Amino acid sequence: MRAARVAFEVVPGVTSGVAAPAYAGIPVTHRGLARSFAVVTASTAHGDEVDLGRVATAVDTLVVLMAAGKLERTCRELIDAGRPEDEPAAIVQWAATEDQRSVVGTLADLLTLARAVSIGPPATLVVGAVAALGHELAWRPEGLSTATLPPGG
Repeated sequence: MRAARVAFEVVPGVTSGVAAPAYAGIPVTHRGLARSFAVVTASTAHGDEVDLGRVATAVDTLVVLMAAGKLERTCRELIDAGRPEDEPAAIVQWAATEDQRSVVGTLADLLTLARAVSIGPPATLVVGAVAALGHELAWRPEGLSTATLPPGG
């Protein structure tokens, strides 16, 4: 930007990797559930494949940015790399806007849940025990709350 002589301003803020889960009632760390987290991307600017297997089990909470368009592959890759199928997972679309929507389930059923309510880009995936807290800590008004499959669904 500086080389192109384009005026800009740096405004400190909270990264979407922490803000998106927080707006859905999901802390990335929580005493007794998660002591570590990582933020990675599901997509690169050039469309290169992202090796999620390298970080899949390295942290308690994994936040995957730009995951909606690759949700099926991303969940499968995380399971294949060692994360349990029944591990809580959530996807948050349009975080921090009045149109925000999220679903909470497991790595195995999140794709079905997301498709049922047409979750699409832009969306952030959160994987780990803290994702289940979206049910308890969600603070958004009714109509923007979390949807899930019925028990045994």
